[in-house]
Amino acid sequence: MRRIFLLAVATGLALVSAGCAGSQIAEMQQEVERQKAQIEHQQREIDELRAQQQQQAINTTLPPPGSCDAAVMRKALAHGDQQYAAANYQLALGYYQDAAKACPADAQPELSLARVYEAMGNRREALRHYQHALNAAEANSTAADQARKGMTRLNAGR
Repeated sequence: MRRIFLLAVATGLALVSAGCAGSQIAEMQQEVERQKAQIEHQQREIDELRAQQQQQAINTTLPPPGSCDAAVMRKALAHGDQQYAAANYQLALGYYQDAAKACPADAQPELSLARVYEAMGNRREALRHYQHALNAAEANSTAADQARKGMTRLNAGR
């Protein structure tokens, strides 16, 4: 009997300790789940911060809207002029468009665009760009004079 009693006590203790261990395991699993959720939340925050930093880096490397990157414009105009001189008008057009994007308010890329469109026989676009050049140029500048001459030439050829 004593043996049965000891066996029952041992079994009871095992069940109690197993129950304690089971609740400890459940608590540990809950803690692990909480930590996983926290890590996932922190990872999302890190990803958001990285995206913000990348956007700031892009914003600081791009010139502000309406500004002029004169070095890019000069280089694109020079390449465009080389292609224009070789009668590669499509290639020249691409370079002149790049120059106009680099300095949107500058008359020189507009004059170059007008000139290449004129050479390509696209009168409408040539007139449009001569007008842009005239609008961008100072009233008595060389660029304004060139724009006026181009417009007069195209209008006389109607």
